[in-house]
Amino acid sequence: MKKVSTLIVAAIIMATTTLQAQKIGVVSPDEVFAAMPEVKKADSVLTQYQNAVAQNYQDQQDELNDAYTKFVKDSIKMLPAVKEVKRKELQKKINDLQGKDQEIQKDLEAKKDEILKPIREKMLKAIKDVAAETGYTYVFYKEQTIVSPDADDITDKVKAKLGIKKK
Repeated sequence: MKKVSTLIVAAIIMATTTLQAQKIGVVSPDEVFAAMPEVKKADSVLTQYQNAVAQNYQDQQDELNDAYTKFVKDSIKMLPAVKEVKRKELQKKINDLQGKDQEIQKDLEAKKDEILKPIREKMLKAIKDVAAETGYTYVFYKEQTIVSPDADDITDKVKAKLGIKKK
């Protein structure tokens, strides 16, 4: 029993010593990310891409509206069989366009991930590098901590590592 008590006390002392030796820092990744010049360029590229996709969608919608107007206008002169074929074609175009909306949203998200992923990876590498250089064992999101010493905030160091100047 005495051996077990001694082992427990030793384990507690070791755990306490280990915890005290570990350095914990915080960083605001959102602040760093927003300050990165690559993000502004990426936003510009994404906006251009989104505008191009929106214009393409609008063109298809205009084409569908024109086809519908033409169908309504010409349907009076059509034979019932021709009218039915044209109506089915028009319905297929409507269904295709409705499905295209969801496809566009997925495509935009994929493009956003493709463009922003290397920027996020660069930021994460800088955070890890600064943590290693300054001896931090753990780095947490600043926004998720309730209390942390200003001295343990490595946000400015990460920005400096990325070449972002203070304003």
